[in-house]
Amino acid sequence: MDVFTTHAEFLDVNCYAVRAEGRSDCILIDSGYDCAPGLERLLAEEELDPQAIFLTHGHPDHILGLTNVLARWDVPVHLGGADRYRLDDPASTLSPQFAPMLAPLVADWTTPDVIDVHDGRSFEIAGLTITAVAAPGHTEGSTLLRVSDGDEEIIFTGDVVFAGAIGRVDLPGGDAQAMQDSLRLFADLPDVPIYPGHGPASRVGRELASNPFF
Repeated sequence: MDVFTTHAEFLDVNCYAVRAEGRSDCILIDSGYDCAPGLERLLAEEELDPQAIFLTHGHPDHILGLTNVLARWDVPVHLGGADRYRLDDPASTLSPQFAPMLAPLVADWTTPDVIDVHDGRSFEIAGLTITAVAAPGHTEGSTLLRVSDGDEEIIFTGDVVFAGAIGRVDLPGGDAQAMQDSLRLFADLPDVPIYPGHGPASRVGRELASNPFF
């Protein structure tokens, strides 16, 4: 399995393309505001053909690239159902101080159709199995995405867990107790690579051993 990373400069979001070994079709993980040009270059260089987008949660920095991405690749979008409302008015779902900054970014926003992703639901796409694990706390619909090609597994953690840190719980929809409950899920996960919404990759075991929030 191959993981390719691009970065949206707006709030430095990691956007990923994932393919099974030996295949040209792939899935995309998250869609930062200005990710489309870099993503298009990456997919062209690697000769990748996206089949679906999975969003780890509904915060604007992870979704606002959808308008441009979907204009180029007409693929289904998947999102934790509890965050679906965030797509209707992205600028309103963060704290008030963010609204003026987001206003120009949502001027051409169109709410996309999405497929609800609920806890335990699996999808078979592009030779990959994508299984959702509900992990609220950062947002109500935050979701861990366990991706397997049958030989190996990786996990996309969004803004639940970063290398050495965890996501904020003080924004609208955040919940400190829910986050603690979600962090307990990691004790039962295999020691596999994790790819967060911001910052470098890590492993489940490394975070359990050294992340001060566990």
